[in-house]
Amino acid sequence: MARAPWLAGRAMALGRELALLGFVSMVTYLATDYISVVWSPAPYTIPGVAALVAGSAVLPALVRHRFPLTTLLAAALLFGWYPAAGVILALASYGVAGRVRSARRRGFALGVAALMPFTIGLIGSGYQWKIAFAVFGIAALVCVAGPAMVHVLLGQRERLINALLEQASYAASTAKLQERSRIAQEMHDLLGHRLSLISLYAGSLELDTTKPTHITEPARLIRETVHTAMDELRTTLGILRQQGPAAATLPTDHTGTWPDVSRLVHQAQAGGLNVALSWIGPDTAAIALPIRQAVHRIIREGLTNVSKHAPTAAAGVIVEHAADRIRVGVVDEGQPGTAAPGSGLGLVGVRERIRLLGGSSQAGPLPGRGFRVTAELPLSMTPPRPVEPDAGTDVRTDDRWARAGMSAVLATGLIGAVAILVVTFNTLTFDLPTTFDSVHIGSTRAQITNVIGKDDPVARLASRGLEPPLPGGTDCWYTYNLMESGTTIVERYCFRDDIVVQKARFALPI
Repeated sequence: MARAPWLAGRAMALGRELALLGFVSMVTYLATDYISVVWSPAPYTIPGVAALVAGSAVLPALVRHRFPLTTLLAAALLFGWYPAAGVILALASYGVAGRVRSARRRGFALGVAALMPFTIGLIGSGYQWKIAFAVFGIAALVCVAGPAMVHVLLGQRERLINALLEQASYAASTAKLQERSRIAQEMHDLLGHRLSLISLYAGSLELDTTKPTHITEPARLIRETVHTAMDELRTTLGILRQQGPAAATLPTDHTGTWPDVSRLVHQAQAGGLNVALSWIGPDTAAIALPIRQAVHRIIREGLTNVSKHAPTAAAGVIVEHAADRIRVGVVDEGQPGTAAPGSGLGLVGVRERIRLLGGSSQAGPLPGRGFRVTAELPLSMTPPRPVEPDAGTDVRTDDRWARAGMSAVLATGLIGAVAILVVTFNTLTFDLPTTFDSVHIGSTRAQITNVIGKDDPVARLASRGLEPPLPGGTDCWYTYNLMESGTTIVERYCFRDDIVVQKARFALPI
């Protein structure tokens, strides 16, 4: 059973990884129908090439955690030859921004990843500078710079949230410690009073001359032990005693009883609050003082919250003294959205006191409007309840939903990047390099043969009387291309000593 959570976590992580790999493969495969370039080593028209490219995009994704820089460079190389693989380049850039700590190495790797596809595209397109710069500049923004910037911003957001959570946790811990200090102070006063009485009773028994020695001697020992206990109690808890205004809240014999609660309500009414008291059951005078102190503390904190956040709203204080438990609550009918901001640390201290007494509490907004603070306390001291999250919250569930939401946002961003690539590569198209453009003056006859084949007699005969003048001392080869418009284009290459010295291109009349 101890390994079950570990196995469940590993299974969930494996499921997320497989889903991501499937997502990368699917998006890449679908993108091959819309993004293609002429310099790819194998065109998509060959069966199986699209599936091979999709599988090649999955391979870098498998090692992105362990080798982020290698993954980025491999993805950039693949993207240069097959721009349909933009999703893996964006994913690799996102990973490098989070896993490479050195800013210099990270910046250098991202720069290389942006320049590598541009270089491949520039050479492959026959140095079409303007189109290559525009297309691969946009690709660098959406597949390299954009994902890296998103990860940086998300990292800053996460660090800010962690800092705020740490600050809130520290404040909550401080509130709990302060509440425990108050409880310790109250116990110091109570125990000190009781121990003083024991010492007084033992002292009177010790000084009774009518009692024999075997009775007065134990009384003396009791008195000395009580004095020692008093000294140790003062040493341990005396430093927790509060001074100044806190003395007004020290426990008294009637704390938490009907007169005490009525006094709190009357004070709130005198301060301008519209508050009413509803008391069900007998008075609480016979209940243990720590329980009554908790009742007093809950009502006082609830009324304080009403005066701060809903001073004009109607409120009610409810005390229900049952046979085995006592229920306490403060409920207001404040308008939604009118509450002033607060730290909530007072409620944290109240919850800690209730937990130490073995009770339970709830605090939160009511449906539609209003706020309530309720608690249920046992009539006898019980062991503290374990610390649990606030009612209605599940940390694991919230974490799962947060992860799912983040995954959905990232998946949408990757799909958006590929969509931008589709629009870009279909709007800014590269001109197809022709055979005529690929032949350069100074090429040999053997090189020309490899490119255009041998002389075409039909093209030679069709060009008579229509071609430009022939350079002297040369022999020429002819070839032709039939255009979609129906025009016939003749290309002529003239050689001197088997070296191209002139090339010409002209159209034949229809």
